[in-house]
Amino acid sequence: MTIVTRKLNGPLPEVALPKRRNSPDTPVPFSPLSIRDDMMRDLSRLLEQQEFGSLDEVNAFMGKEVKGKPLRHVQPTTDRERAEDLVVTARLERTTSKLRAQVAKALKLDADCVSAHLLLAEVAESSAKSLAHCRDSIAAGDRVLAEQLGNEGASIWHHPVGRQYLSARRVFAELLWQTGDRQLALDEARTILRLNAGDNQGVRYVLLEWLMRAGSVAEIDALLAAYDDGTAAWMFTTALHRYRTLGPVTAAAKALRTAMRENPYVVPMLIGETPLADELPDTFGMGDPDEATLYLHESISSWYDAAGSMEWLEQVFHATPAGPIGRRKHSGNHT
Repeated sequence: MTIVTRKLNGPLPEVALPKRRNSPDTPVPFSPLSIRDDMMRDLSRLLEQQEFGSLDEVNAFMGKEVKGKPLRHVQPTTDRERAEDLVVTARLERTTSKLRAQVAKALKLDADCVSAHLLLAEVAESSAKSLAHCRDSIAAGDRVLAEQLGNEGASIWHHPVGRQYLSARRVFAELLWQTGDRQLALDEARTILRLNAGDNQGVRYVLLEWLMRAGSVAEIDALLAAYDDGTAAWMFTTALHRYRTLGPVTAAAKALRTAMRENPYVVPMLIGETPLADELPDTFGMGDPDEATLYLHESISSWYDAAGSMEWLEQVFHATPAGPIGRRKHSGNHT
């Protein structure tokens, strides 16, 4: 997914819950995210092979050997690295039966291969098996990353195994929520944000939506205050939260108008003046109709469940002068 961003405190989501693959011969869809992780793996190996005396030397090496050049594959030198490469090979297999065979080889080399356990979770035949493989992946990460996890200041996301570990925890949280274990799902999402406060995965959006359904007002307030975020998901949820806790007061209407200025397409879809697309878009830009579609597919029920919200939306919407649509400038590009 390509996401065009504007002003954000932290990147937008990079990791999505994989689609279930039920048959051992079901084709495995191509994942651009695995390419990004492969690049991080090769860059990490390349840097580990060097001897640097200072940060300036690191930057000079990056500028000379890496910047603007294709990153070459760095051959593995340990069983852990060889296992990681087998998982990369497994992701390229076109059926899950062949994929599992490659993963089995990886786990023979390294029983604590976090990415291998995670891949098994992605292709498991049931939620129960996915949860079990996620637990295996997280437990493996706990062992491999014991030193980093013991250091509150460590940047887990920038560790090659750390990225897979956080991905496993994200998938685990999503599965817990889907299977009805909501309090454990909330705890897991909180843990992920504690380990990766920069939130490269976009877990804050998931946690906010969940808290709106099963959390406290105080925790929602704290989460909203923690990020300066201009996405439709953040701004319209802020407006809904103000309405639910304060009623149709000036502060709630102000939050809604601010959200409408940033994405003028959400409210017309909410109140039925424009149709909500049945299909989810593959890409979206900040403030465009596709962003509105994605947000509402996740959160429309929260608006409908709030008593009187539709009437309030229509009142504020029709009382607000129409702003310029289509003039918003975008910058940045996350893939």
